[in-house]
Amino acid sequence: MPETALSIGGLRFRLSFAEQPHMLEEIAPFVEAAGEGYDVAVDYCPDPSVPDAEVTVSPSADAVSVRYHPGLAYRFAGIRGCLIYLPMEQLLLAHDRFFLHASLIASPFGGLLFTGDSGVGKSTQAELWREHMGSTVINGDRAIVAREENGWRAYGSPYAGSSGYYVKRDEPIRAIILLEQAPENRVDTVSPAEAFRRLLLQISLDYSKPEQVNRLCDLVTGLVEAVPIYRLRCTPDVRAVDALCEELRMEGEHG
Repeated sequence: MPETALSIGGLRFRLSFAEQPHMLEEIAPFVEAAGEGYDVAVDYCPDPSVPDAEVTVSPSADAVSVRYHPGLAYRFAGIRGCLIYLPMEQLLLAHDRFFLHASLIASPFGGLLFTGDSGVGKSTQAELWREHMGSTVINGDRAIVAREENGWRAYGSPYAGSSGYYVKRDEPIRAIILLEQAPENRVDTVSPAEAFRRLLLQISLDYSKPEQVNRLCDLVTGLVEAVPIYRLRCTPDVRAVDALCEELRMEGEHG
Protein backbone atom coordinates (compact mmCIF):
# COMPACT_ATOMS: atom_id res chain seq x y z
CA MET A 1 0.00 0.00 0.00
CA PRO A 2 1.51 3.40 -1.00
CA GLU A 3 2.49 5.66 1.89
CA THR A 4 3.52 9.27 2.29
CA ALA A 5 5.08 10.81 5.39
CA LEU A 6 4.42 14.45 6.21
CA SER A 7 5.71 16.71 8.97
CA ILE A 8 3.19 19.43 9.84
CA GLY A 9 3.36 21.58 12.95
CA GLY A 10 5.98 19.39 14.54
CA LEU A 11 3.81 16.27 14.16
CA ARG A 12 4.65 13.38 11.87
CA PHE A 13 1.81 11.93 9.78
CA ARG A 14 1.93 8.59 8.02
CA LEU A 15 -0.65 8.59 5.21
CA SER A 16 -1.59 5.24 3.65
CA PHE A 17 -3.53 5.09 0.36
CA ALA A 18 -5.17 2.60 -1.96
CA GLU A 19 -3.32 4.36 -4.81
CA GLN A 20 -0.46 6.84 -4.62
CA PRO A 21 -1.88 10.38 -4.96
CA HIS A 22 0.04 13.12 -6.74
CA MET A 23 1.91 15.83 -4.88
CA LEU A 24 1.32 19.59 -5.16
CA GLU A 25 3.91 22.32 -4.78
CA GLU A 26 2.74 23.57 -1.38
CA ILE A 27 2.81 20.06 0.08
CA ALA A 28 6.24 19.02 -1.17
CA PRO A 29 8.29 20.91 1.48
CA PHE A 30 6.54 18.95 4.23
CA VAL A 31 7.26 15.47 2.85
CA GLU A 32 9.58 13.29 4.92
CA ALA A 33 11.22 9.94 4.42
CA ALA A 34 9.18 7.03 5.72
CA GLY A 35 10.25 5.72 9.10
CA GLU A 36 9.19 4.99 12.64
CA GLY A 37 7.76 7.20 15.36
CA TYR A 38 4.70 8.74 13.76
CA ASP A 39 2.43 10.87 15.89
CA VAL A 40 -0.63 10.27 13.69
CA ALA A 41 -1.29 7.34 11.35
CA VAL A 42 -3.90 7.99 8.64
CA ASP A 43 -5.52 5.30 6.50
CA TYR A 44 -7.47 6.21 3.33
CA CYS A 45 -9.56 3.27 2.16
CA PRO A 46 -12.31 2.94 -0.51
CA ASP A 47 -15.45 1.35 0.93
CA PRO A 48 -18.61 0.66 -1.13
CA SER A 49 -20.72 0.69 2.04
CA VAL A 50 -19.98 4.39 2.68
CA PRO A 51 -22.19 6.82 0.69
CA ASP A 52 -19.68 9.69 0.87
CA ALA A 53 -16.67 9.84 3.19
CA GLU A 54 -16.52 8.80 6.81
CA VAL A 55 -13.76 10.00 9.14
CA THR A 56 -12.99 8.28 12.45
CA VAL A 57 -10.42 9.56 14.95
CA SER A 58 -9.06 7.36 17.72
CA PRO A 59 -9.60 8.56 21.33
CA SER A 60 -5.92 9.46 21.65
CA ALA A 61 -5.90 11.21 18.25
CA ASP A 62 -3.00 9.10 17.05
CA ALA A 63 -4.91 7.24 14.32
CA VAL A 64 -7.42 8.37 11.69
CA SER A 65 -9.48 6.26 9.31
CA VAL A 66 -10.93 7.89 6.19
CA ARG A 67 -13.27 5.53 4.36
CA TYR A 68 -14.82 6.78 1.14
CA HIS A 69 -17.08 5.50 -1.63
CA PRO A 70 -15.03 4.26 -4.62
CA GLY A 71 -16.93 6.64 -6.88
CA LEU A 72 -15.35 9.54 -4.98
CA ALA A 73 -11.78 8.35 -5.47
CA TYR A 74 -11.02 11.43 -7.62
CA ARG A 75 -11.24 13.55 -4.47
CA PHE A 76 -8.29 11.64 -3.06
CA ALA A 77 -6.13 11.77 -6.18
CA GLY A 78 -3.97 14.55 -4.70
CA ILE A 79 -2.42 14.99 -1.27
CA ARG A 80 -4.17 18.33 -0.78
CA GLY A 81 -7.54 16.69 -1.35
CA CYS A 82 -6.63 14.03 1.17
CA LEU A 83 -5.67 16.63 3.77
CA ILE A 84 -9.02 18.37 3.37
CA TYR A 85 -10.71 15.36 4.94
CA LEU A 86 -8.47 15.34 7.99
CA PRO A 87 -9.87 17.09 11.10
CA MET A 88 -6.59 18.97 11.45
CA GLU A 89 -7.82 21.38 14.14
CA GLN A 90 -8.84 18.44 16.31
CA LEU A 91 -5.61 16.53 15.67
CA LEU A 92 -3.41 19.54 16.37
CA LEU A 93 -5.29 20.43 19.54
CA ALA A 94 -4.90 16.91 20.90
CA HIS A 95 -1.14 17.50 20.64
CA ASP A 96 -1.18 21.02 22.19
CA ARG A 97 -1.23 22.88 18.87
CA PHE A 98 -3.61 25.11 16.96
CA PHE A 99 -3.91 27.14 13.78
CA LEU A 100 -3.58 30.90 14.18
CA HIS A 101 -4.75 33.20 11.38
CA ALA A 102 -1.43 35.01 11.13
CA SER A 103 1.64 35.76 9.07
CA LEU A 104 4.74 34.16 10.56
CA ILE A 105 8.25 35.50 10.01
CA ALA A 106 11.72 34.59 11.21
CA SER A 107 13.14 37.99 12.20
CA PRO A 108 16.42 39.10 13.81
CA PHE A 109 14.47 39.10 17.09
CA GLY A 110 13.04 35.60 16.62
CA GLY A 111 9.66 34.37 15.47
CA LEU A 112 7.02 37.08 15.06
CA LEU A 113 3.33 36.44 14.39
CA PHE A 114 1.23 39.22 12.86
CA THR A 115 -2.45 38.56 13.44
CA GLY A 116 -5.78 40.36 13.09
CA ASP A 117 -8.89 40.49 10.97
CA SER A 118 -8.72 39.87 7.22
CA GLY A 119 -7.46 42.91 5.35
CA VAL A 120 -5.75 44.51 8.34
CA GLY A 121 -2.28 44.14 6.79
CA LYS A 122 -0.71 40.92 8.06
CA SER A 123 0.91 40.15 4.71
CA THR A 124 1.95 43.78 4.28
CA GLN A 125 3.79 43.89 7.60
CA ALA A 126 5.47 40.54 6.91
CA GLU A 127 6.66 41.81 3.52
CA LEU A 128 7.97 45.03 5.08
CA TRP A 129 10.07 42.99 7.50
CA ARG A 130 11.33 40.86 4.64
CA GLU A 131 12.32 43.92 2.60
CA HIS A 132 13.78 46.10 5.35
CA MET A 133 14.99 43.63 8.00
CA GLY A 134 16.01 40.64 5.92
CA SER A 135 13.38 38.48 7.61
CA THR A 136 12.06 35.23 6.17
CA VAL A 137 8.32 34.88 5.64
CA ILE A 138 7.46 31.35 6.73
CA ASN A 139 3.69 31.40 6.30
CA GLY A 140 1.32 34.11 5.18
CA ASP A 141 -2.04 32.86 6.39
CA ARG A 142 -2.30 29.95 8.86
CA ALA A 143 0.66 29.36 11.11
CA ILE A 144 0.66 26.61 13.71
CA VAL A 145 1.29 27.58 17.34
CA ALA A 146 2.61 24.78 19.56
CA ARG A 147 3.24 24.36 23.27
CA GLU A 148 6.34 22.20 23.67
CA GLU A 149 8.63 21.17 26.50
CA ASN A 150 11.04 24.03 25.80
CA GLY A 151 8.37 26.70 25.37
CA TRP A 152 6.13 28.05 22.62
CA ARG A 153 7.02 27.64 18.93
CA ALA A 154 5.39 28.62 15.67
CA TYR A 155 5.49 26.42 12.57
CA GLY A 156 4.92 27.01 8.91
CA SER A 157 2.22 24.92 7.26
CA PRO A 158 0.99 23.96 3.78
CA TYR A 159 -2.17 25.95 4.54
CA ALA A 160 -0.96 29.26 3.17
CA GLY A 161 -4.03 30.76 1.48
CA SER A 162 -3.05 32.91 -1.48
CA SER A 163 0.15 34.17 0.16
CA GLY A 164 2.44 31.70 -1.62
CA TYR A 165 4.51 31.22 1.55
CA TYR A 166 4.51 27.61 2.78
CA VAL A 167 7.96 27.12 4.24
CA LYS A 168 8.78 24.13 6.43
CA ARG A 169 10.46 25.96 9.27
CA ASP A 170 9.74 26.64 12.92
CA GLU A 171 10.82 29.38 15.29
CA PRO A 172 10.53 30.08 19.02
CA ILE A 173 7.86 32.75 19.39
CA ARG A 174 9.41 36.09 20.31
CA ALA A 175 6.14 38.02 20.22
CA ILE A 176 2.63 38.10 18.82
CA ILE A 177 1.51 41.33 17.19
CA LEU A 178 -2.16 42.34 17.10
CA LEU A 179 -2.50 44.65 14.11
CA GLU A 180 -4.73 47.69 13.72
CA GLN A 181 -4.58 50.20 10.88
CA ALA A 182 -3.84 53.79 11.90
CA PRO A 183 -2.45 57.05 10.45
CA GLU A 184 0.49 56.93 12.89
CA ASN A 185 2.46 54.11 14.44
CA ARG A 186 2.16 53.16 18.07
CA VAL A 187 3.07 50.00 19.98
CA ASP A 188 1.38 49.05 23.26
CA THR A 189 1.60 46.00 25.45
CA VAL A 190 -1.67 44.10 25.76
CA SER A 191 -3.08 42.60 28.95
CA PRO A 192 -3.45 38.81 29.06
CA ALA A 193 -7.25 39.20 29.23
CA GLU A 194 -7.44 41.31 26.08
CA ALA A 195 -4.85 39.16 24.30
CA PHE A 196 -6.87 36.03 25.13
CA ARG A 197 -10.05 37.54 23.71
CA ARG A 198 -8.39 38.88 20.56
CA LEU A 199 -6.48 35.69 19.79
CA LEU A 200 -9.51 33.43 20.16
CA LEU A 201 -11.13 35.35 17.29
CA GLN A 202 -8.24 34.30 15.02
CA ILE A 203 -8.16 30.58 15.88
CA SER A 204 -10.11 28.04 13.83
CA LEU A 205 -11.88 25.29 15.78
CA ASP A 206 -15.22 23.52 16.03
CA TYR A 207 -16.65 25.61 18.87
CA SER A 208 -19.66 23.28 19.19
CA LYS A 209 -17.49 20.74 21.04
CA PRO A 210 -17.04 21.89 24.66
CA GLU A 211 -14.12 19.58 25.41
CA GLN A 212 -12.12 21.03 22.52
CA VAL A 213 -13.03 24.59 23.46
CA ASN A 214 -11.90 24.01 27.04
CA ARG A 215 -8.59 22.56 25.90
CA LEU A 216 -8.02 25.46 23.52
CA CYS A 217 -8.81 28.00 26.25
CA ASP A 218 -6.24 26.36 28.51
CA LEU A 219 -3.65 26.55 25.73
CA VAL A 220 -4.33 30.19 24.89
CA THR A 221 -4.25 31.12 28.58
CA GLY A 222 -0.79 29.60 28.85
CA LEU A 223 0.31 31.35 25.67
CA VAL A 224 -0.70 34.88 26.69
CA GLU A 225 0.94 34.41 30.08
CA ALA A 226 4.23 33.25 28.57
CA VAL A 227 4.67 35.25 25.35
CA PRO A 228 4.74 39.05 24.89
CA ILE A 229 1.64 40.31 23.10
CA TYR A 230 1.68 43.75 21.47
CA ARG A 231 -0.88 45.92 19.77
CA LEU A 232 0.62 47.66 16.74
CA ARG A 233 -1.39 50.55 15.37
CA CYS A 234 0.41 50.90 12.09
CA THR A 235 0.91 52.43 8.70
CA PRO A 236 1.64 50.22 5.65
CA ASP A 237 5.27 51.34 5.36
CA VAL A 238 8.69 51.05 6.92
CA ARG A 239 7.75 53.34 9.81
CA ALA A 240 5.73 50.47 11.28
CA VAL A 241 8.84 48.27 11.17
CA ASP A 242 10.88 50.95 12.91
CA ALA A 243 8.29 51.38 15.67
CA LEU A 244 8.08 47.67 16.43
CA CYS A 245 11.86 47.24 16.26
CA GLU A 246 12.32 49.97 18.83
CA GLU A 247 9.83 48.33 21.20
CA LEU A 248 11.42 44.89 20.82
CA ARG A 249 14.90 46.30 21.40
CA MET A 250 13.78 48.17 24.52
CA GLU A 251 11.97 45.13 25.87
CA GLY A 252 15.07 43.03 25.24
CA GLU A 253 17.31 45.51 27.07
CA HIS A 254 15.03 45.60 30.10
CA GLY A 255 14.15 41.89 29.99
